[in-house]
Amino acid sequence: MYIKRLELSNFQVIEKFESEFEGNVYFVTGDNELGKSTLLKAIGALLTGNRDEVLRNGADKGFAKMIVGDDGDEFDVELKFTEKNPRGTMTIKQKSSGMQTDNVTMLQKIFGYQDFDAVEFSRWSETAEGRRKQIAVVKSLLPADVIQKIDEIDAKVTELKNERTGVNRDVKTFATLCANAEKDLPADREKYAKPMDISTLMERQKQNAQLIEKAKSVRQSKEQRTKELSEIDGRIEDKKSLYEDTISDIENEVELAKIAYEKALKESENKKEYAKKQLELDIEAIENDRKDLQRRLDNCNNWLAEYEKNNPENDDTEKMLSEANYHNDLHNAYITFVEKKKQYDEVKAKADKMDSDIAQLGEERAKIINDAKLPIEGLSFGEDGLTLNGIPFVPGKVSDSQTMEVACRLIIAANPTIRVFRIARGESLGQKRLQTIVDIAKKNGYQGFIENVVRGQEDMRIEEYTES
Repeated sequence: MYIKRLELSNFQVIEKFESEFEGNVYFVTGDNELGKSTLLKAIGALLTGNRDEVLRNGADKGFAKMIVGDDGDEFDVELKFTEKNPRGTMTIKQKSSGMQTDNVTMLQKIFGYQDFDAVEFSRWSETAEGRRKQIAVVKSLLPADVIQKIDEIDAKVTELKNERTGVNRDVKTFATLCANAEKDLPADREKYAKPMDISTLMERQKQNAQLIEKAKSVRQSKEQRTKELSEIDGRIEDKKSLYEDTISDIENEVELAKIAYEKALKESENKKEYAKKQLELDIEAIENDRKDLQRRLDNCNNWLAEYEKNNPENDDTEKMLSEANYHNDLHNAYITFVEKKKQYDEVKAKADKMDSDIAQLGEERAKIINDAKLPIEGLSFGEDGLTLNGIPFVPGKVSDSQTMEVACRLIIAANPTIRVFRIARGESLGQKRLQTIVDIAKKNGYQGFIENVVRGQEDMRIEEYTES
C-alpha cells in the first residue's frame, strides 16, 4: 500500500497542505523552517498513531488526513485535534468493508509500519541504547523461528555470563587464596607433600629420657663403688690396727696378770687363735666385698661403655622434634595450597568452559544470522550492535552515506505492507548514494519522501523524482 493523498490543516508549523501522490519518489524541498520535517512527521503519525501535541500555535483546531491503499483496497486515516485536545483523536476507515475504529492498536496491526527515518537510525549508533534499537530493527526482519533461536541463544549467553560473573569472582578468590597459601611454602614445597610421623621420635625421646636418668643413677653408683673400693685398704688397716690394739691389750693383761698367766695362757692362746681366725674371716669378707664392688664397678663401666656408643645425651630429639613440627607445619601449608589450587583449577576450568560455550553460541548465533540472509549483504549484529562486513556500525567506522543507505534499505525491508519510507536531510547522502536509494525504491516498488534543504527556496515544494 502507498500514500495516495495527504491533507494537513494547522499541523504544527504547516497551516495548509494538500497533495495527491502517484509516483515513486518525492523530494520535499525548501529552505529551513518551512515544514519539510513536519510533513515527514505527519506521515509517520498517520501511519503509526504515535505523536505528541500537533496543533499549530495560535490555532483552535486542525486535522491531518491520509488515503493509504493500492488497487485492492484503501484506508482513510484521519487525526483531528483541538485546543483542548492538542494530540487529537485518530480514526481509520476501510473503504471496502466500511469498518471504522479509533483504536490506534488496530491501526498499528493493519499497517505494521516501522517508524524510523535514516537520520534518526544513523544517530542511534552513537549510544548503547540506540545500538540496541538498531539490533531490534534488524532482528525484526528475520523469520520468527530464527528470532526465537537467536533469543534462545542470547538467553543462554546471558545466563552463562551471569553465572560466569560469579565463577570469575571465584577464580580471582581462589587465585588469591592459592597465592597466599603458596607464599608460606619454600621453593622445594614438594618435599612437604607427606607429613612426618613424630610418634617414633616421641617414643625415642621418652626412652632417651629414661636412659639419661638411668645413666645418672649408674654414674652415682659408679662413684659410690669407686669410693668404697678406695676405702678397702683403709678398712683392712683399721682391722689390723684393731688387731694390734687387741694384742696389746692382751699383753697388758698378761703383764698385769702374770700370776694368772699360766691359768690364762691357754685361754689367751685360744683368744689369739680366735682373733686370728676372726681377722681372716673379716679380711675374707672384705675381699669378697672388693670382688663384689669390682664386679659391680665393671658392670657400671661396661654399661656406660655401651651407653656411650649411642649416648642419648648427644641425641638432640628436641631439635629433631622441632624440625619435624616445622616440616609438618609446611606440610599443612602445602595441603592447604594443594586444596586451594584444586579449587582454583576447577573454577578456572569452569570459567574456560563457559567462555568456550559462549564463543560457540556466538558462532552458532552468527551462522543463524548469516544463513537467514538479511536484506543487506554483509549486515549482521552481535550483542554490542550492528556490523557491516565485519566492521562495527558506528560513527568513525562506517561513513554517513553508508549508514543512510543501510537505513533506507532496512526501512524498505521492514515495511512490506505500507511500502513507504521517509528520509530527513537527503542532501547529506550525495548524488551517488541518493541515486542508489532511488533505484532501490523503484526496483522494489516503494514510495519515498526525501527531505532536501534548498537554500534560498522560500516555499516548501513536493516534487516527484524524474531521471532529469
